Amino acid sequence: MAIQEHLWEFPHAMQLKVMGSADAPLEEALVEILSTHLDDFEADTHLTSKPSSKGTFISFTAQVVMRNRGQVEAIYKALNECPHVKMTI
Repeated sequence: MAIQEHLWEFPHAMQLKVMGSADAPLEEALVEILSTHLDDFEADTHLTSKPSSKGTFISFTAQVVMRNRGQVEAIYKALNECPHVKMTI
């Protein structure tokens, strides 16, 4: 993923959506990744979840503030490498 610095203004508030299997430890993995890369991330206030209609999948929405391009790229790289993550938006 290449982020063009001139298209984004930092700090940049955004919603990060992550989806995966409902029976995987996705929430724990997501909290670990975001806590590693975001100093001010608090799961209790910045993370919400929603199960799929059949309960097979779960999606998480994280309200985050990205400080720079490197931080955005590092978070997406970590999410893409996580075996519990099926999709990120």
